[in-house]
Amino acid sequence: MKKGKSPGSDGLTLEFFIQFWEILEQSFFLMLQECIKNGTMTPAMKQGVMSLIPKPDKDVTIIDNWRPITLLNFDYKLIASIFAKRLKQHLHYIINETQTGFMKGRHISCNTRLVLDLIDYRDEIKSDAIILFLDFYKAFDTVKHQFLINSLEAFGFPSKLINIVQMLYKEIDSCIILNSRTSPRFPVLRGIRQGCPLSPFLFLFVVETLSIDILHNDNFAGLDIFNREIRISQLADDTTLFLKDKEQVSPVLTTINAFSNASGLKLNLSKCEIICLFDTVETEIENIPIKNEVKYLGIHITKNLISRQFLNFSQRLLKTKYIFNNWLQRDSSILGRVFLSKTEGLSRFVYPSLSLAVDNHTSKNIDTIFLDFIWSNKSH
Repeated sequence: MKKGKSPGSDGLTLEFFIQFWEILEQSFFLMLQECIKNGTMTPAMKQGVMSLIPKPDKDVTIIDNWRPITLLNFDYKLIASIFAKRLKQHLHYIINETQTGFMKGRHISCNTRLVLDLIDYRDEIKSDAIILFLDFYKAFDTVKHQFLINSLEAFGFPSKLINIVQMLYKEIDSCIILNSRTSPRFPVLRGIRQGCPLSPFLFLFVVETLSIDILHNDNFAGLDIFNREIRISQLADDTTLFLKDKEQVSPVLTTINAFSNASGLKLNLSKCEIICLFDTVETEIENIPIKNEVKYLGIHITKNLISRQFLNFSQRLLKTKYIFNNWLQRDSSILGRVFLSKTEGLSRFVYPSLSLAVDNHTSKNIDTIFLDFIWSNKSH
């Protein structure tokens, strides 16, 4: 765990535990053994303080545009991190390769590049294939605790580990802190706590049950290309489905609705979107709109290569140029401008470049903007 993190309701931090660990060690492990034996934590360990973080570029007057992060007491986080470290060693044996979220050695660009490759090689696909982008409403916060336990049992985890997870979620409560004021405490009856070291891995087991159902379901067909059927790609709850044609959407939604009823995760149909790999006159399928352009994991997805380059790089170029022009009003050294070109400039282009090939025109524009800034618009 990293230093400098916000403490929970008791105010104790990692630095405090490091400083006094020789005194605390024996008492801590005795307390942990007692909690496991009784199947419940101390009242203080059950408490969380929920801080609301606004989503970037969203209307803050709408409650859905705030992300809840739970500040937990360090003794709770220490217990959770111990089991998270052990659990992490076995994830690759359980979680399918179609899932990249929270998985070491897998990257978000694998998801975006797969979508782009299927679009670019659509001539090799012998059907009216579609790509269905799903959005789940408040996925982390709506998981049913019993479904989480059932998932762990289905994956064959020992009862001792499952009992510890049950202990971590038994009779827990939270309050909301906003403008330095706290709300009354309320019980947390569902959801996986964002802020707990174990939460990302527990959530993977929940959404992996959907992945397994999609991959092995005979009621619909995936997208066939190069003698391989591709059905699903996931980054945590961000789920993309690749389907043979529009007739597959209805049985897929039936499967997802069954998962929703069991798990608590509900589709947000207003944010689900479809891209048809081939031209169509239809505007929607099963009330899900058909789009020519979709923003997926921060990348603008479109079938037109020129449009794709423009959407993903033009705004970044304009913003970088604007920032550089502001810095040129100040007296900075050439070494300072080189540093700024990396932190305020290059960093903006790294992520899209992992998924997209940068064309010559865009590359020349980047070179020009950076060289003009470094040399203060002088001849170079």
